[in-house]
Amino acid sequence: MKKLLLFWIILLTHISFINAQESKIELHVIPDTSLFHKPLQIKAIGFEPKQQVIMEVNAVDAEGNKWTSSASFVTDESGIINPAKSEALSGSYTGIHPMGLFWSMKSSNDHQLATGKGYTATINVLVKDSIVASKTIYRRSTRELDALNITGTEIRDEIIANYYLPKSEQKLPAIIFLGGSGGQFRQERSSLFASEGFAVLNLKYFKYDGLPEGITEIPLEYVAKAHEWLKNQSEIDTSRIGIMGRSMGSQLALLYAAHYDGLQYVVVEAPSNVVWFGWQDGKSSFTYKGKGFPYAEYSEEDSERIELEMKEKGIQYHDSPKFKSAFKNEEMINQSAIEVENIKAPILFISGKDDKVWPSSMMSEMMMKRLEKNQFQYNYAHSSYNNAGHNFAGGGQGCGIPYLPPEDYSNSSARGGTDEGNAVAAIKSWEEILKFISEQ
Repeated sequence: MKKLLLFWIILLTHISFINAQESKIELHVIPDTSLFHKPLQIKAIGFEPKQQVIMEVNAVDAEGNKWTSSASFVTDESGIINPAKSEALSGSYTGIHPMGLFWSMKSSNDHQLATGKGYTATINVLVKDSIVASKTIYRRSTRELDALNITGTEIRDEIIANYYLPKSEQKLPAIIFLGGSGGQFRQERSSLFASEGFAVLNLKYFKYDGLPEGITEIPLEYVAKAHEWLKNQSEIDTSRIGIMGRSMGSQLALLYAAHYDGLQYVVVEAPSNVVWFGWQDGKSSFTYKGKGFPYAEYSEEDSERIELEMKEKGIQYHDSPKFKSAFKNEEMINQSAIEVENIKAPILFISGKDDKVWPSSMMSEMMMKRLEKNQFQYNYAHSSYNNAGHNFAGGGQGCGIPYLPPEDYSNSSARGGTDEGNAVAAIKSWEEILKFISEQ
């Protein structure tokens, strides 16, 4: 009888201790509503020192897809878990990443996270498989234009573009934005910059009625029309217009800046230092005054050899070795090189060191050396990221929105990088770009 009584006393004491601990556990997530690319402050308090705790995120995106992540932590001496300072020991990610629970989310059906609207996310804190604290938040898409006081206008005239205009009583800085070979309007990336106070002209230069079907003989004069259109808008500060391009769009941005004045800066992501072949045989990708630029191309022989080697080694096919093989022909590379030294504005190159589409990091370094050799008088810099590929993070179109789950590409995939590497690159490159354009 005494043993039974002692058992119940111990059990009730244990339950009382657990209940007392749970009553003082708190989960703080600030703010309740935030944009995709804004970090959260996450902190769980009230635990015992050195206690094992799990944090998990359960989210549902705008298309009903479910996303989950989790990470295991050990509390500090004060009984606190703070992902910005606490190391994740296991789970969806490891190490110290303030927003690791968000960029490491996975979908059960391998979907890309829907970004047309925001998503709800519930953050749970668990001890021994029991939820002891919980908080539901909303992550807003920058494409929710009305909520952000941004006007989106379709321009379908001499130029084909989408124009994003944040509400402001002052004249605005502006960006001409050129996407890559996918040909889509870059809605996520454009609205991202608009949410930071930039007017953005997302210019489409092929794959639309009245435009070339592919990237073949795109005239620089077309970009000049867009630049002129932007300068004629009364809400724009014409002294603060920059140009940005990614992948194939980087060539167009650099070529335009090398032949036209009036730009405040040039930012190119996953860029090329040469003009590549057009989508039609025997033609250049871009022209100026009716004449195609000299272009580089890899040989059919090299292409077949490289594909066979990758197949024999069991390596998933990717294009970068083909493009790299073209650099054996120094005369062709020299003739097709973009004369970046003629640009009259600061330049920022952004690349991933594991780019498997083409060797953008190598090509960026070649442009850096060319600028140095020609004693370029403006600021120029190259930020290249380890374990990052051609596309840095989620949101589709390689848009690189910080804190979104990366696109479904692993280190052995056709675009390169690891989930962690691409996530870190998306965060750091976004910070680098904003800092660079604000300092010019």
